[in-house]
Amino acid sequence: MTDVLTFFDDAQIRDPYPRYTQWRQRHPIWRDDFSGRWVLSRHEDVFEILKDHQRFSSAGMGAALALPLLTDDPPRHTQLRAIVNKAFTTAMLKSVEPEVTKIADDLVEALPMSCDVDIVAHLTTPLPVTVISRMMGIPEARKADFKRWSDALTGTLAGASPEARKAEMLEMAEFFRQLIPQRRAAPTNDLVSAVANAQVDGVGLSEWEIVGFSILLLIAGNETTTNLLGNLLNVLADRPDLWRRLREDPELIEPAIEELLRYDSPVQFVMRSATQDITLHGQRVAAGDNVIVVMGSANRDAALFDAPDEYLIDRPRGRHLSFGYGIHFCIGAPLARLEARVAMRALLARADGIGRGVGHTQRVASHLLRGFEALSLQLHN
Repeated sequence: MTDVLTFFDDAQIRDPYPRYTQWRQRHPIWRDDFSGRWVLSRHEDVFEILKDHQRFSSAGMGAALALPLLTDDPPRHTQLRAIVNKAFTTAMLKSVEPEVTKIADDLVEALPMSCDVDIVAHLTTPLPVTVISRMMGIPEARKADFKRWSDALTGTLAGASPEARKAEMLEMAEFFRQLIPQRRAAPTNDLVSAVANAQVDGVGLSEWEIVGFSILLLIAGNETTTNLLGNLLNVLADRPDLWRRLREDPELIEPAIEELLRYDSPVQFVMRSATQDITLHGQRVAAGDNVIVVMGSANRDAALFDAPDEYLIDRPRGRHLSFGYGIHFCIGAPLARLEARVAMRALLARADGIGRGVGHTQRVASHLLRGFEALSLQLHN
């Protein structure tokens, strides 16, 4: 089979993993003609780039909006990260777990049994969107807006033109902008209030930084969980043996989640910009060149993982990079893990088995995110 050195096409969305194997084995660095970006796919390279923010900058790497943290380097990144770190502490997660559990239990209880259900529409989307809405102090009546805005920003809003996506993003930005004076005048115990009233060295954040932070929290609080859960249930639908094991031993839920993160990562890549000339695998990457860093490939590198293309919940913990590494480690990772764990507990308690439905199933139309726009499943008693 001829090696495919193409990144942004439909085949990449359907199943990128055979290409990743080719790239790791024979093309550890190559340049994508469409985007002009260098592509690196081996675990060693991905890990080194993610942790080296001095030689590989995040500045200017925003796809649609230059969001705080994602497109900042130190020292500003360090200052801003301290603000959100306070919101995602272990104590905070413990405090919200009962509420997350109640939301998940109610959603799972409402799922029909022994007939087709789109698990994305009825569980994997409403769970994280409801949770982050409450954490941000946003009326749950706006949940549909939240999801639409989030999809517009990440490029997964089905059928949306660039102009339509831009309009959605402007609507989202204006929504959060209007919240700022309200949360400054009458702050409550929510994430938007925390950001709106935060200070760095005695100076409050700019209006755009507050808006950008709010957008970032929205995205981090729902996209990862939706895709993580969908990808996990997609695997389990074909593995009744694993469903039985998880029901018999709920302690395996966490290893099952971690293995899914490695096996079918919700976020496939990030981008960085070289700050200086550097040679990688004999290829000169010039200062200013952009680099695609493929975590989804690194997670299946045989140099680090035995039988990398198999989903094995007994696999020894390895260093998967699904949430990134270093200063840009995903702020929503602890919440996504919590929501996935709680949702799986509820599903396993209710259903003896899971299988494929005959309804509509479709992958998210994104190269960046890997998940499902619709996933037809059946739960069985």
